[in-house]
Amino acid sequence: MSSQLLCIETTTTQCSVALCADGELSTFAQSNHENYQHAQLLHTYIDKVLSKHNLKPSDLNAIALSSGPGSYTGLRIGAAAAKGLCYANDIPLIAIPTMDIVAREITPSGGHIIATLDARRNEVYCAIYTHDYQCLQPASPHVITSKSFAKWTAKGPVYFVGTGLEKCEEIVDHNTKFIFPKDPSFPSATHMVKQAQDAFEQQVFEDVAYFDVDYLKAFQTSPQKRTHWVSRPNR
Repeated sequence: MSSQLLCIETTTTQCSVALCADGELSTFAQSNHENYQHAQLLHTYIDKVLSKHNLKPSDLNAIALSSGPGSYTGLRIGAAAAKGLCYANDIPLIAIPTMDIVAREITPSGGHIIATLDARRNEVYCAIYTHDYQCLQPASPHVITSKSFAKWTAKGPVYFVGTGLEKCEEIVDHNTKFIFPKDPSFPSATHMVKQAQDAFEQQVFEDVAYFDVDYLKAFQTSPQKRTHWVSRPNR
């Protein structure tokens, strides 16, 4: 089935957009800023990749969105853009779990993949995959301990990937079967292409009006400082 699909990934500090045609990457734009510049960059990147191929949003067959977990701000910005474009142009929305995208940052020949995203303190979001990306354990929050993930080493090498790998490497008891890349990797729209095409061909679409991203945890803010009121005598 012929297709022009737009992929949007905004769940971490990296903001990325990719255009793919018939399951092949056509062009992409991405950058990584520690202070989150998604609100300023996302629509610029969308215009950039479409303009390069003389396309308008209405020419797209679907939009694929990285659906979480991840940064609350990043998820909201990505979802608002994707849903707005889908609604305005009457095109379908495809949701791809963020951990499925993270796992595809590496291509091991065997063993298992532990896809991670950094969370608070000693916690990560993580999901477990076979080396060929079959999900064995869906994404969930996990407080890392020295014994975390040890059971997976009985089945071959265990590859860590994602923004939480440094935290995992620091805390878990080291095992010769644990493999940690030199640098953490960030989810990218360039690794959404195959999943987006598969979902499009199988017509796996979301209800644009009711779709929401998967935060996994409730939003938390820093506690507000209490205001101390001092009563003054009447004069």
